[in-house]
Amino acid sequence: MQKAYIPMIKKALAKGLTLSVFDGDEWQVKRSTAFKAIKDAIESVDEAQVRLRDKAGEIVGWALIIHDCEPDCMVADHTYNPLMCELCGTQFD
Repeated sequence: MQKAYIPMIKKALAKGLTLSVFDGDEWQVKRSTAFKAIKDAIESVDEAQVRLRDKAGEIVGWALIIHDCEPDCMVADHTYNPLMCELCGTQFD
C-alpha cells in the first residue's frame, strides 16, 4: 500500500504549491518544489510537519506525518479546508 503522503505531495506540486518540512528541530526543506527532497526530508524522521504555500507565498495548509501508522493513515492530521481535504483524500463537509 502506498504511503498516504506520497499522493499528497504529488497533488500539491501539480497545483503549483511549495512545501516546507519541519523535523521537530529545524526546517529541512523550505518552500520546495523538488519531490525527492520533500519525500527524503519527511522520511528522515519519525514525525514531520509539512507546511504548504501557494504561489503568492501564503500558507494554505499544514499536515502532520507520523510513520508509526498504517500507510494509509500516515497523514495523521491536517488543516481542515477544501484544498487540504482534496490533497489528503479526506471528506470536507
